Amino acid sequence: MKFPGSKGKILLLCSLISTTAFAQRGAIEVALGGGMSINSNPGKNMTYKGSKMTLNYSSGFSLMFNPHRSVSAGIEARMLELSRKSPDVTYPTYLKTTIGGDNRRFVYSKSLLSGAVVVNGKYNLPRGYAYGGGALGYALSTHDSKTFNTNKESYRAPDGGNGIMFGLQAGYTHGISEASAVFVDIALRNYSLKYDAGAPEVRPYEDLHYNITAYTITAGLKLRIMPKYRLQNDIPAFRGRGRSYKPRRIRGPRR
Repeated sequence: MKFPGSKGKILLLCSLISTTAFAQRGAIEVALGGGMSINSNPGKNMTYKGSKMTLNYSSGFSLMFNPHRSVSAGIEARMLELSRKSPDVTYPTYLKTTIGGDNRRFVYSKSLLSGAVVVNGKYNLPRGYAYGGGALGYALSTHDSKTFNTNKESYRAPDGGNGIMFGLQAGYTHGISEASAVFVDIALRNYSLKYDAGAPEVRPYEDLHYNITAYTITAGLKLRIMPKYRLQNDIPAFRGRGRSYKPRRIRGPRR
């Protein structure tokens, strides 16, 4: 196809802009990562509140589809721990003893599993893209009571809490090859956990129900699965041409 003269240059530029506008459309991205989290104090009727934040583990998996170069949607699964320390505050127990004040942890959930629907907006950059969006899902707290470590934990919430989860996330993906990338993700997740067990030190008896917010940072590897069709670089590689790409000048016919 020839684009002679100034009109041809304008048509060529429009065609390149059109191609770029469809970047990443149709691709599926699979991400797996791990990192750290901290959390707020629990609200409502969880009495034991830590006065010092602790670093907890965090891990995540996501499967995202790109219906447009500027939008992705999919599902995620996360697992993390919720805990805080109480080095200077003590609480009475129903046994007429006290807990806390010993720099050991109040563990609100040893293993909190959540699944969510995630929607992100994306901003494409020369070597990858930045993203941000929201998530809505459901969470389940589970752990084996036999793993309770009295040397490190003052209290651990009962097994089996569950409830709604919602949150926000933002991050950056940097391409390292045509189909692989590294990423870093910062997320806020709020959990509303209900238990079929008594709230500690609440009289008269009430089932335990508390809200808690976790702040996570996760890094890992992301793989892109391309669809079978690839029309005119409609789906460029992670580390593709980007904004730094300069098209070759097309020379017109010699006169």
